[in-house]
Amino acid sequence: MLSTRTPGSSNVSAPLVSSQIEVDDDPLALYELSLREGWGDGLPLLPATQIRVAELIAATPWQPDDVICKIPPRNGMATVEKAAINAAMAGVEPAAFPYVIAALEAITQHDFNLFALSTTTSSVMPMFVVNGPARDELGFDYGAGCMGGAAGRGSSTVGRAVQLCMRNIGGQKVGLTSKSVFGQPGRSSGVCFGEWEERSPWPSLAEQRGFSRAEEIISAHGGKGAFPFADVNTENERDLLYLIAKTISFPMANKFLEPTAANGEVVVLLNPAWAQRFGREFPDIADAIEFTHSHCWIHIDFWPEPNQRILYEKNRVDGKGRVWLNERASQLVFVVCGGLGNLHAICLPSWGASTIQSAKVVRG
Repeated sequence: MLSTRTPGSSNVSAPLVSSQIEVDDDPLALYELSLREGWGDGLPLLPATQIRVAELIAATPWQPDDVICKIPPRNGMATVEKAAINAAMAGVEPAAFPYVIAALEAITQHDFNLFALSTTTSSVMPMFVVNGPARDELGFDYGAGCMGGAAGRGSSTVGRAVQLCMRNIGGQKVGLTSKSVFGQPGRSSGVCFGEWEERSPWPSLAEQRGFSRAEEIISAHGGKGAFPFADVNTENERDLLYLIAKTISFPMANKFLEPTAANGEVVVLLNPAWAQRFGREFPDIADAIEFTHSHCWIHIDFWPEPNQRILYEKNRVDGKGRVWLNERASQLVFVVCGGLGNLHAICLPSWGASTIQSAKVVRG
Protein backbone atom coordinates (compact mmCIF):
# COMPACT_ATOMS: atom_id res chain seq x y z
CA MET A 1 0.00 0.00 0.00
CA LEU A 2 1.24 3.47 -0.90
CA SER A 3 -0.79 5.38 1.65
CA THR A 4 0.42 8.86 2.65
CA ARG A 5 -2.59 9.32 4.89
CA THR A 6 -2.44 10.82 8.34
CA PRO A 7 -5.44 9.75 10.47
CA GLY A 8 -7.08 12.55 12.38
CA SER A 9 -6.05 15.32 10.01
CA SER A 10 -8.68 17.67 8.63
CA ASN A 11 -10.07 16.53 5.30
CA VAL A 12 -11.64 19.82 4.28
CA SER A 13 -8.53 21.93 3.79
CA ALA A 14 -7.39 20.39 0.51
CA PRO A 15 -9.46 21.33 -2.57
CA LEU A 16 -10.86 18.82 -5.02
CA VAL A 17 -8.67 18.71 -8.10
CA SER A 18 -10.38 16.34 -10.51
CA SER A 19 -11.55 17.76 -13.81
CA GLN A 20 -15.23 18.68 -14.01
CA ILE A 21 -17.83 18.22 -16.72
CA GLU A 22 -21.24 19.77 -17.23
CA VAL A 23 -24.24 17.73 -18.33
CA ASP A 24 -27.89 18.52 -18.95
CA ASP A 25 -30.37 18.21 -16.10
CA ASP A 26 -31.97 15.26 -17.88
CA PRO A 27 -31.05 12.20 -15.72
CA LEU A 28 -30.23 10.27 -18.89
CA ALA A 29 -27.57 12.75 -19.94
CA LEU A 30 -24.92 11.52 -17.50
CA TYR A 31 -25.73 7.89 -18.24
CA GLU A 32 -25.47 8.33 -21.99
CA LEU A 33 -22.23 10.29 -21.63
CA SER A 34 -20.72 7.53 -19.50
CA LEU A 35 -21.53 4.98 -22.20
CA ARG A 36 -20.07 7.13 -24.98
CA GLU A 37 -16.88 7.91 -23.06
CA GLY A 38 -16.39 4.37 -21.74
CA TRP A 39 -16.17 5.17 -18.04
CA GLY A 40 -19.56 3.75 -17.15
CA ASP A 41 -20.32 0.11 -16.34
CA GLY A 42 -23.49 -0.13 -18.41
CA LEU A 43 -25.75 0.67 -15.45
CA PRO A 44 -27.27 4.09 -14.66
CA LEU A 45 -25.03 6.41 -12.63
CA LEU A 46 -25.61 9.19 -10.14
CA PRO A 47 -23.81 12.51 -10.69
CA ALA A 48 -20.64 12.85 -8.62
CA THR A 49 -21.17 16.50 -7.71
CA GLN A 50 -18.64 18.39 -5.63
CA ILE A 51 -21.02 18.32 -2.67
CA ARG A 52 -21.54 14.58 -2.82
CA VAL A 53 -17.85 13.85 -3.24
CA ALA A 54 -16.97 16.15 -0.34
CA GLU A 55 -19.57 14.42 1.87
CA LEU A 56 -18.00 11.05 1.17
CA ILE A 57 -14.49 12.28 1.93
CA ALA A 58 -15.73 13.91 5.15
CA ALA A 59 -16.74 10.45 6.42
CA THR A 60 -13.03 9.48 6.48
CA PRO A 61 -10.01 10.86 8.35
CA TRP A 62 -8.16 11.40 5.07
CA GLN A 63 -7.32 14.28 2.76
CA PRO A 64 -8.70 14.17 -0.83
CA ASP A 65 -5.21 13.76 -2.30
CA ASP A 66 -4.11 11.03 0.11
CA VAL A 67 -3.20 7.86 -1.78
CA ILE A 68 -5.00 4.61 -1.03
CA CYS A 69 -3.18 2.37 -3.51
CA LYS A 70 -2.24 1.84 -7.14
CA ILE A 71 -4.84 -0.17 -9.06
CA PRO A 72 -3.68 -2.57 -11.79
CA PRO A 73 -3.48 -3.22 -14.64
CA ARG A 74 -2.47 0.35 -15.52
CA ASN A 75 -1.43 1.20 -11.97
CA GLY A 76 -3.72 4.19 -11.73
CA MET A 77 -3.23 6.17 -8.53
CA ALA A 78 -6.33 5.77 -6.35
CA THR A 79 -6.56 8.86 -4.23
CA VAL A 80 -9.36 9.28 -1.71
CA GLU A 81 -10.93 11.84 -4.06
CA LYS A 82 -10.83 9.55 -7.10
CA ALA A 83 -12.36 6.70 -5.08
CA ALA A 84 -15.05 9.06 -3.77
CA ILE A 85 -16.00 10.11 -7.30
CA ASN A 86 -16.59 6.51 -8.33
CA ALA A 87 -18.39 5.77 -5.07
CA ALA A 88 -20.68 8.77 -5.61
CA MET A 89 -21.61 7.51 -9.08
CA ALA A 90 -22.46 4.11 -7.57
CA GLY A 91 -24.66 5.67 -4.87
CA VAL A 92 -22.52 4.85 -1.82
CA GLU A 93 -23.69 6.71 1.26
CA PRO A 94 -21.03 8.60 3.23
CA ALA A 95 -21.07 6.22 6.21
CA ALA A 96 -20.30 3.30 3.88
CA PHE A 97 -17.51 5.00 1.93
CA PRO A 98 -14.80 3.81 4.37
CA TYR A 99 -15.72 0.26 3.25
CA VAL A 100 -14.81 1.19 -0.33
CA ILE A 101 -11.42 2.42 0.85
CA ALA A 102 -10.85 -0.73 2.92
CA ALA A 103 -11.93 -2.90 -0.04
CA LEU A 104 -9.40 -1.18 -2.30
CA GLU A 105 -6.70 -1.74 0.32
CA ALA A 106 -7.64 -5.44 0.49
CA ILE A 107 -7.60 -6.14 -3.25
CA THR A 108 -4.29 -4.35 -3.79
CA GLN A 109 -2.42 -6.43 -1.23
CA HIS A 110 0.25 -8.49 -2.96
CA ASP A 111 -1.25 -11.93 -2.43
CA PHE A 112 -4.62 -10.98 -3.87
CA ASN A 113 -2.83 -10.80 -7.25
CA LEU A 114 -5.06 -8.09 -8.70
CA PHE A 115 -3.04 -7.53 -11.88
CA ALA A 116 -3.47 -11.14 -12.98
CA LEU A 117 -7.07 -11.20 -11.79
CA SER A 118 -7.87 -8.08 -13.83
CA THR A 119 -6.30 -9.29 -17.06
CA THR A 120 -7.00 -13.04 -17.15
CA THR A 121 -9.32 -14.83 -19.56
CA SER A 122 -11.22 -16.11 -16.51
CA SER A 123 -14.42 -14.59 -15.13
CA VAL A 124 -12.87 -14.05 -11.70
CA MET A 125 -13.55 -10.84 -9.77
CA PRO A 126 -13.26 -9.51 -6.21
CA MET A 127 -16.16 -10.70 -4.06
CA PHE A 128 -16.55 -9.03 -0.68
CA VAL A 129 -17.69 -10.38 2.70
CA VAL A 130 -18.54 -7.83 5.40
CA ASN A 131 -18.29 -8.49 9.14
CA GLY A 132 -18.96 -6.29 12.12
CA PRO A 133 -21.62 -4.28 13.95
CA ALA A 134 -22.60 -1.90 11.12
CA ARG A 135 -24.07 -4.50 8.73
CA ASP A 136 -27.70 -3.65 9.44
CA GLU A 137 -27.22 0.10 9.67
CA LEU A 138 -25.48 0.28 6.29
CA GLY A 139 -27.54 -2.31 4.44
CA PHE A 140 -25.03 -5.11 3.97
CA ASP A 141 -27.33 -8.02 3.18
CA TYR A 142 -26.69 -11.28 5.00
CA GLY A 143 -30.13 -12.89 5.18
CA ALA A 144 -32.53 -13.96 2.45
CA GLY A 145 -31.40 -12.86 -0.99
CA CYS A 146 -28.01 -11.70 0.23
CA MET A 147 -26.28 -12.70 -3.03
CA GLY A 148 -28.61 -10.49 -5.06
CA GLY A 149 -32.12 -9.16 -4.76
CA ALA A 150 -32.26 -8.13 -1.11
CA ALA A 151 -31.41 -4.56 -2.24
CA GLY A 152 -29.54 -3.37 0.84
CA ARG A 153 -27.78 -0.14 -0.07
CA GLY A 154 -24.38 -1.19 1.24
CA SER A 155 -24.38 -4.47 -0.65
CA SER A 156 -25.76 -2.81 -3.79
CA THR A 157 -23.27 0.04 -3.95
CA VAL A 158 -19.94 -0.78 -2.28
CA GLY A 159 -19.01 -3.67 -4.56
CA ARG A 160 -20.10 -1.68 -7.62
CA ALA A 161 -18.00 1.30 -6.51
CA VAL A 162 -14.92 -0.93 -6.35
CA GLN A 163 -15.66 -2.23 -9.86
CA LEU A 164 -15.91 1.37 -11.13
CA CYS A 165 -12.57 2.16 -9.49
CA MET A 166 -11.02 -0.85 -11.19
CA ARG A 167 -12.39 0.39 -14.52
CA ASN A 168 -11.80 4.13 -14.26
CA ILE A 169 -8.67 4.26 -12.11
CA GLY A 170 -7.10 0.88 -12.81
CA GLY A 171 -7.96 0.70 -16.50
CA GLN A 172 -9.70 -2.68 -16.54
CA LYS A 173 -11.56 -2.66 -19.87
CA VAL A 174 -13.07 -5.65 -21.64
CA GLY A 175 -11.19 -6.57 -24.80
CA LEU A 176 -8.32 -4.20 -24.01
CA THR A 177 -6.68 -4.87 -20.67
CA SER A 178 -9.18 -7.54 -19.61
CA LYS A 179 -9.25 -10.70 -21.69
CA SER A 180 -12.12 -12.34 -19.79
CA VAL A 181 -13.96 -14.68 -22.16
CA PHE A 182 -17.35 -14.37 -20.45
CA GLY A 183 -17.04 -12.01 -17.49
CA GLN A 184 -19.91 -12.24 -15.02
CA PRO A 185 -22.77 -9.97 -13.88
CA GLY A 186 -20.85 -8.97 -10.74
CA ARG A 187 -18.22 -7.25 -12.87
CA SER A 188 -20.77 -4.47 -13.31
CA SER A 189 -22.94 -4.64 -10.20
CA GLY A 190 -20.28 -5.90 -7.81
CA VAL A 191 -20.64 -8.72 -5.28
CA CYS A 192 -20.76 -7.67 -1.63
CA PHE A 193 -22.64 -9.35 1.21
CA GLY A 194 -22.47 -9.75 4.96
CA GLU A 195 -22.06 -12.75 7.21
CA TRP A 196 -24.96 -13.61 9.51
CA GLU A 197 -22.72 -13.76 12.53
CA GLU A 198 -25.58 -14.02 15.01
CA ARG A 199 -26.81 -17.26 13.39
CA SER A 200 -23.40 -18.88 13.08
CA PRO A 201 -22.32 -21.54 15.59
CA TRP A 202 -18.70 -20.64 14.89
CA PRO A 203 -16.45 -17.57 14.92
CA SER A 204 -17.10 -15.20 12.03
CA LEU A 205 -14.80 -15.02 9.03
CA ALA A 206 -13.26 -11.85 10.46
CA GLU A 207 -12.63 -13.52 13.82
CA GLN A 208 -11.07 -16.51 12.10
CA ARG A 209 -8.73 -14.04 10.39
CA GLY A 210 -7.64 -12.46 13.68
CA PHE A 211 -10.01 -9.51 14.08
CA SER A 212 -12.45 -8.85 16.92
CA ARG A 213 -16.22 -9.02 16.62
CA ALA A 214 -16.45 -5.29 17.38
CA GLU A 215 -14.35 -4.28 14.35
CA GLU A 216 -15.74 -3.47 10.91
CA ILE A 217 -13.95 -5.73 8.43
CA ILE A 218 -14.24 -6.35 4.71
CA SER A 219 -12.64 -9.42 3.12
CA ALA A 220 -11.97 -9.91 -0.59
CA HIS A 221 -12.13 -13.29 -2.33
CA GLY A 222 -11.18 -13.82 -5.98
CA GLY A 223 -14.26 -15.76 -7.01
CA LYS A 224 -15.21 -17.13 -10.42
CA GLY A 225 -18.94 -16.92 -9.83
CA ALA A 226 -21.78 -18.20 -7.65
CA PHE A 227 -22.42 -21.94 -7.93
CA PRO A 228 -25.65 -22.89 -6.09
CA PHE A 229 -26.59 -26.38 -4.96
CA ALA A 230 -29.28 -27.91 -2.77
CA ASP A 231 -30.28 -31.03 -0.85
CA VAL A 232 -33.48 -32.24 0.85
CA ASN A 233 -32.65 -35.94 1.10
CA THR A 234 -29.76 -36.11 3.57
CA GLU A 235 -30.45 -36.25 7.30
CA ASN A 236 -26.98 -37.10 8.56
CA GLU A 237 -24.71 -34.06 8.88
CA ARG A 238 -21.53 -35.91 7.98
CA ASP A 239 -23.20 -37.31 4.89
CA LEU A 240 -24.31 -33.81 3.92
CA LEU A 241 -20.80 -32.38 4.34
CA TYR A 242 -19.49 -35.31 2.28
CA LEU A 243 -21.89 -34.40 -0.53
CA ILE A 244 -20.88 -30.74 -0.31
CA ALA A 245 -17.24 -31.77 -0.63
CA LYS A 246 -17.93 -33.83 -3.73
CA THR A 247 -20.15 -31.12 -5.24
CA ILE A 248 -17.55 -28.35 -4.99
CA SER A 249 -14.83 -30.66 -6.35
CA PHE A 250 -16.18 -30.64 -9.88
CA PRO A 251 -13.71 -31.82 -12.56
CA MET A 252 -13.54 -28.63 -14.64
CA ALA A 253 -12.97 -26.35 -11.67
CA ASN A 254 -10.10 -23.93 -12.17
CA LYS A 255 -8.34 -25.53 -9.22
CA PHE A 256 -7.79 -28.71 -11.23
CA LEU A 257 -6.17 -26.72 -14.04
CA GLU A 258 -3.50 -25.35 -11.72
CA PRO A 259 -0.10 -27.06 -11.48
CA THR A 260 -0.53 -27.17 -7.71
CA ALA A 261 -3.38 -27.56 -5.25
CA ALA A 262 -1.59 -25.26 -2.80
CA ASN A 263 -2.98 -21.95 -4.11
CA GLY A 264 -6.31 -20.20 -3.61
CA GLU A 265 -9.32 -20.81 -1.40
CA VAL A 266 -12.80 -22.14 -2.09
CA VAL A 267 -15.55 -20.29 -0.22
CA VAL A 268 -18.77 -22.09 0.74
CA LEU A 269 -21.80 -20.09 1.85
CA LEU A 270 -23.89 -22.12 4.29
CA ASN A 271 -27.47 -21.22 5.13
CA PRO A 272 -27.99 -20.72 8.90
CA ALA A 273 -30.07 -23.90 9.30
CA TRP A 274 -27.33 -26.06 7.81
CA ALA A 275 -24.70 -24.21 9.83
CA GLN A 276 -26.56 -25.00 13.05
CA ARG A 277 -26.74 -28.67 12.08
CA PHE A 278 -23.03 -28.79 11.31
CA GLY A 279 -22.24 -26.86 14.47
CA ARG A 280 -23.90 -29.49 16.63
CA GLU A 281 -21.84 -32.21 14.95
CA PHE A 282 -18.63 -30.13 14.81
CA PRO A 283 -18.56 -27.45 17.55
CA ASP A 284 -15.11 -26.41 16.29
CA ILE A 285 -15.26 -25.01 12.74
CA ALA A 286 -11.76 -26.35 12.08
CA ASP A 287 -13.07 -29.89 12.55
CA ALA A 288 -15.98 -29.29 10.15
CA ILE A 289 -13.61 -27.90 7.55
CA GLU A 290 -11.07 -30.69 8.03
CA PHE A 291 -13.79 -33.31 7.57
CA THR A 292 -15.06 -31.61 4.41
CA HIS A 293 -11.55 -31.18 3.03
CA SER A 294 -10.88 -34.89 3.53
CA HIS A 295 -13.49 -35.62 0.86
CA CYS A 296 -12.61 -32.80 -1.57
CA TRP A 297 -10.98 -34.97 -4.22
CA ILE A 298 -11.81 -36.84 -7.41
CA HIS A 299 -10.29 -40.19 -8.33
CA ILE A 300 -8.02 -40.02 -11.36
CA ASP A 301 -10.14 -42.66 -13.14
CA PHE A 302 -12.92 -40.07 -13.47
CA TRP A 303 -10.94 -38.21 -16.16
CA PRO A 304 -10.40 -39.39 -19.76
CA GLU A 305 -6.99 -40.99 -20.29
CA PRO A 306 -5.33 -37.98 -21.99
CA ASN A 307 -6.36 -35.80 -19.05
CA GLN A 308 -5.01 -38.38 -16.63
CA ARG A 309 -1.55 -38.15 -18.22
CA ILE A 310 -1.52 -34.37 -17.77
CA LEU A 311 -2.56 -34.61 -14.12
CA TYR A 312 0.18 -37.16 -13.48
CA GLU A 313 2.74 -34.91 -15.20
CA LYS A 314 1.66 -32.05 -12.90
CA ASN A 315 2.05 -34.31 -9.85
CA ARG A 316 -1.57 -33.70 -8.95
CA VAL A 317 -2.29 -37.38 -8.23
CA ASP A 318 -1.48 -38.91 -4.85
CA GLY A 319 -0.51 -42.52 -4.09
CA LYS A 320 -4.15 -43.59 -3.85
CA GLY A 321 -5.12 -42.08 -7.20
CA ARG A 322 -6.80 -39.03 -5.69
CA VAL A 323 -6.66 -35.56 -7.26
CA TRP A 324 -7.18 -33.04 -4.46
CA LEU A 325 -9.09 -29.78 -4.84
CA ASN A 326 -6.95 -28.12 -2.15
CA GLU A 327 -3.67 -29.07 -0.57
CA ARG A 328 -4.69 -27.88 2.91
CA ALA A 329 -7.94 -27.73 4.86
CA SER A 330 -7.30 -24.03 5.50
CA GLN A 331 -7.99 -23.37 1.81
CA LEU A 332 -11.65 -24.19 2.44
CA VAL A 333 -13.63 -21.28 3.90
CA PHE A 334 -17.14 -21.42 5.42
CA VAL A 335 -19.30 -18.29 5.66
CA VAL A 336 -22.78 -18.36 7.23
CA CYS A 337 -25.40 -16.28 5.43
CA GLY A 338 -28.62 -16.54 3.44
CA GLY A 339 -32.25 -17.19 4.32
CA LEU A 340 -33.62 -19.78 6.70
CA GLY A 341 -34.57 -22.34 4.07
CA ASN A 342 -32.94 -25.61 5.11
CA LEU A 343 -31.80 -26.79 1.69
CA HIS A 344 -29.52 -24.36 -0.16
CA ALA A 345 -25.83 -23.45 -0.23
CA ILE A 346 -23.54 -21.63 -2.65
CA CYS A 347 -19.93 -22.19 -3.65
CA LEU A 348 -17.74 -19.29 -4.75
CA PRO A 349 -15.18 -21.30 -6.75
CA SER A 350 -11.55 -20.33 -6.56
CA TRP A 351 -9.64 -18.97 -9.49
CA GLY A 352 -6.59 -20.56 -7.91
CA ALA A 353 -4.05 -17.75 -8.13
CA SER A 354 -5.45 -15.39 -5.50
CA THR A 355 -5.58 -15.43 -1.70
CA ILE A 356 -8.29 -13.88 0.47
CA GLN A 357 -7.30 -10.54 1.94
CA SER A 358 -9.01 -8.54 4.69
CA ALA A 359 -8.87 -4.89 5.73
CA LYS A 360 -10.22 -2.94 8.69
CA VAL A 361 -12.64 -0.09 8.03
CA VAL A 362 -11.34 3.25 9.34
CA ARG A 363 -13.81 6.06 10.00
CA GLY A 364 -13.40 9.82 10.27
